[in-house]
Amino acid sequence: MTHWRTTIAIIGAASFLGSQAIGAPQPLHFCLPPTPPIENEALLARHGMTVQEEYSRYFDDLNSYLLCLQRSQNDIIEKSRVWHDRYIELFGE
Repeated sequence: MTHWRTTIAIIGAASFLGSQAIGAPQPLHFCLPPTPPIENEALLARHGMTVQEEYSRYFDDLNSYLLCLQRSQNDIIEKSRVWHDRYIELFGE
């Protein structure tokens, strides 16, 4: 499998797994947006879900995504402060 196909497969699997664990925390700096809600009632029925449950899944995943982005932003700001302080320590202002 070529590199880009492997990457797509990994992202697809992560998206699928992310939608299975409702509201599951996402790894820092690897935030995946939620998959859109499925509205096909026949497809949802095969998975034992209602449209309302699917929308709830979507909003839970959206919340996890937004929290991941926020945590990632806070983490990188904190890391940049450490390196900025180190820069000042080494070279002055």
